[in-house]
Amino acid sequence: MKDFMHNYFKNSTVFHHAFALILGIMLCVAHAPQNARAAEDVTDRLFTIRDIKVDETSSTASRARETALEKAELQAYQTLLRKLVQEEGRAKLPVLNRNQIQSLITAIEVVDEQSSSRRYLATLNVRFEPGLVSQFLADNNVPHVLSTGQGILVLHGHRRGLTEILWEQDPVIMTARDKVDWVNRIRQYVFARGEISERAAITFREVQSLQAKQAREVAKIYGVRDALMIASDWYRTPYGPVLAYRYLSTDGNMEGEGRIEEVDNEAEAVAAMYEAVLDAIDTAWRGQLLVDTGVEGHLEMLVPTTNLAVLTEVQRKLEEVSLIRAVHTIEIGLPFSRIAFDYTGREEQLQLALRYAGLTLGFYGDERLLAPKSDDE
Repeated sequence: MKDFMHNYFKNSTVFHHAFALILGIMLCVAHAPQNARAAEDVTDRLFTIRDIKVDETSSTASRARETALEKAELQAYQTLLRKLVQEEGRAKLPVLNRNQIQSLITAIEVVDEQSSSRRYLATLNVRFEPGLVSQFLADNNVPHVLSTGQGILVLHGHRRGLTEILWEQDPVIMTARDKVDWVNRIRQYVFARGEISERAAITFREVQSLQAKQAREVAKIYGVRDALMIASDWYRTPYGPVLAYRYLSTDGNMEGEGRIEEVDNEAEAVAAMYEAVLDAIDTAWRGQLLVDTGVEGHLEMLVPTTNLAVLTEVQRKLEEVSLIRAVHTIEIGLPFSRIAFDYTGREEQLQLALRYAGLTLGFYGDERLLAPKSDDE
């Protein structure tokens, strides 16, 4: 390291860059507790099931509350499995009794509650212990997701007859949206507010034609990279009403289409469409990022460090990837630094997790190269 610094200090410009890089690394080390908390927050999002609503009536308030908690625990466990595990994996798992489910739970948070002499109503958050859940799934040879998805903006253009709805607060769309569980998903969904800058960036017609470039521009307003675009059309036929829809997730250009039939209520049809689209996205994510916790690896790679911002950005994004642990800075230099880390799962799973975190893993000659993903990728 002494020789490295001596050589670079010969050039004053390089000296200032190198000094800034070293200072940046020292600051990152100084903020390690905050970084650890950020990683914990990601894990907490993945293993916490939120906004479970219960409403029970019994002979006494205490019995109603106990029944409600038991149902909430079971519902949270089932929702967690749908979030982490593919359908074929869930079919392999044994049926757990209440005590076994409770052994996986670390906390139940009461967000809101009301009770009377015989009735108990509440909104609850149920947090599961990540290590115990992962071990339970590994013991049953069921791969599961260990990474949460990044935020994604929802842009829904809906046509009802001659009415075109994108930014309007339409009561049917709002009712449908409220029927859907957007929270307990792998992705974090953000809804546009319809401000002037957003309306200027994308129109109803552009959403209907699934224009990805414009959607990404709107997504930047919300601090996310990508958007989920949905184009739907509610119309009537001689055989009954139909909701036809198409969608595009700009992250990976995942697209699909479908029809909701034999549903007379428009809000219910739109809600069913939302569920179908979100399930398709979750299934695709899990298919790419299911992790066999028995497989591990180690990588050493170059990071472009032409300035401090690139290195700190890469370090920040690595904190978002739960498959990665034990990150080490081996060497600080210009135009490259060298880092290493251990990871869980197969390398192709790691590459996908890095891509979703905004990083690309490639080659620079015979060396591996880790760099921020460009806006065009």
